[in-house]
Amino acid sequence: MKVGCAVALGIVLVGATSAPVPRVMIGTWARGSCARPADRLVISPQSAKVGTAAAAPIVYYPDDDGRGHGAIHWREEGNVDNFVYVRSRDVIVHNTQGYHMPGRVVYKRCTPSR
Repeated sequence: MKVGCAVALGIVLVGATSAPVPRVMIGTWARGSCARPADRLVISPQSAKVGTAAAAPIVYYPDDDGRGHGAIHWREEGNVDNFVYVRSRDVIVHNTQGYHMPGRVVYKRCTPSR
């Protein structure tokens, strides 16, 4: 069963066309306190960093779910998690185990310090 899922995922991503990460997603977000590095999600045009882990390359697919909703994915193959911007709430949802699976983490936008 897992083999079939991996093959299906590969087919979806091979046919997908990437695009630049939307500006609205770029910046610092937090699942708790913006002051705590472990709570942060930092997105740049080329990479993302979750908590205190090292930044890793990303790719954005503008029509990731087939319904016009885009998502950021890790560029490294084999990862199914993704990051989706929810415009109505101005949050990013990290689907840590992929779409429609448990493990969603919601990140709120951190305002830049002045």
